[in-house]
Amino acid sequence: MKKKGVFLYRVTAVWALLTAATGLYFLFSSTRPTADVVAYYKNSPGTVQVKSWAPGDARLLNIKGRPVLIWRRNLAEMATAMHQFDPSIALEEWSEVLSNGALEQELGPERFARLVWFVVSPISTAGLECIVLTKAGDFDGYFDPCRGAHYDMWGRSRKGPTNENLKVPRYKIDEQAQIIVIDVSRLPSPR
Repeated sequence: MKKKGVFLYRVTAVWALLTAATGLYFLFSSTRPTADVVAYYKNSPGTVQVKSWAPGDARLLNIKGRPVLIWRRNLAEMATAMHQFDPSIALEEWSEVLSNGALEQELGPERFARLVWFVVSPISTAGLECIVLTKAGDFDGYFDPCRGAHYDMWGRSRKGPTNENLKVPRYKIDEQAQIIVIDVSRLPSPR
């Protein structure tokens, strides 16, 4: 009789251990992120629909947890940007070659689209990680209100306490200029 009772105790103990182990397995596996959460935070590019944007629009977006600023420049802003890029050519000449389409022919559609659509990380590199203001500052580009740093329309530091430029991510624009695909994996994230 004693052997039969010990056997039942052992079977009950093993059964209780298996039940506890199974419960713990499901408890801990439920704390793992789901597939949709893992896919969202993966370092994959973000896609932005831009077909309805008007020339001159600048929008601050949150793509995969990182702020990104997209600016669709109008003709006057493109002329100013090109004058900042090459100041040896007068602003009026840049306006003329942009309005008659000569610059678009010379650059080609892909490079010209990068002149029209400018993508930058708005996190200031001046040290305090402020979000820069668009179409502001002494150079009509970006302004860091925390440190007083001024950036031109290309995100280059021009005046103030920093020599670091704003971060420009890798991005692609489709041929119809309806979608911009941005790689945010190397951009700084806010604290």
